[in-house]
Amino acid sequence: MLTPRLLLVLRAVVERGTLTAAATALGYTVSAVSQQLSQLEREAGSPLLEKAGRGVRPTAAGLLLAEHATRILAAVDDAEGALSDLRAGRTGRLRVVSFHSAGETLLPQAVAVLRRQMPGLHVMPLVDETDGALRRLRAGEVELVIVVEPFGPADAPTDDLYRVHLLDDEYRLLLPEDHPQARRRIVDLPALATTDWVATTGPATYVREATVTACRRAGFTPRFIAEGDEFAVTQGYVAAGLGVALAPVLALGALREHVRVRKLRTPPEPRHIWVATRPLLAGQPAVRRMITALRSAAGQPERRGRIDGRR
Repeated sequence: MLTPRLLLVLRAVVERGTLTAAATALGYTVSAVSQQLSQLEREAGSPLLEKAGRGVRPTAAGLLLAEHATRILAAVDDAEGALSDLRAGRTGRLRVVSFHSAGETLLPQAVAVLRRQMPGLHVMPLVDETDGALRRLRAGEVELVIVVEPFGPADAPTDDLYRVHLLDDEYRLLLPEDHPQARRRIVDLPALATTDWVATTGPATYVREATVTACRRAGFTPRFIAEGDEFAVTQGYVAAGLGVALAPVLALGALREHVRVRKLRTPPEPRHIWVATRPLLAGQPAVRRMITALRSAAGQPERRGRIDGRR
């Protein structure tokens, strides 16, 4: 087999004209150079060198192979450099799946940070809900996923994934601006027992489930009069005065006019937001830096303050 090591020896001999000079340049013994040339000639099936005074010169086959060796060795050097850049996270591709509201808030900030740190890295954001995202991660289709899980940090499972908790995304109450409870800063759920409700459904049903659980805990079952498959649709119904709704803070980056955001005195359990990857990828520079950037984006306290400060 014509290996890069054998081609390197041939190129050195052709460039320097003697086995001794080639051995010195390569850090080999003359005997080792001679043995590798003999092996290369057997692989090539043709003499590659002939005597020329005190040195050697390439045969037609030797010159042809030396010319190819230069291109092949340059390609090998390029490949090694590219692989080194990939290992270091300077180049390559990072596929990140997130659910919609994380894709609108956390992920753009993290991608911007990573582009400044690793301009040669291509970050590919994708959208999916938790089940689909985890399935794609385990199948090797993506490197990172941002998901909503039913457990907090104290209850994280020990399984086949490496997880980092990003934040607990609290729920807020959305009311039409003219609703009597909109004048309060903190609302008691029992005061909404006779109010109509809007549910956010979509691919995941945890918001509707959180609404029902919280209202039943407050002593009543919510009367849903409309459903939205996205938070923006839910806000539209609330803005039109049709009812009230619950929404997590991450989903309130863009707030409609005529909608008021209020805290609940007894809120539902928050959404537990995690980033996950496969354990073999957890040490890769690009993965590590993306997790760090996501944690930084998730830890910005001013987001909650902006939401709660909206009248």
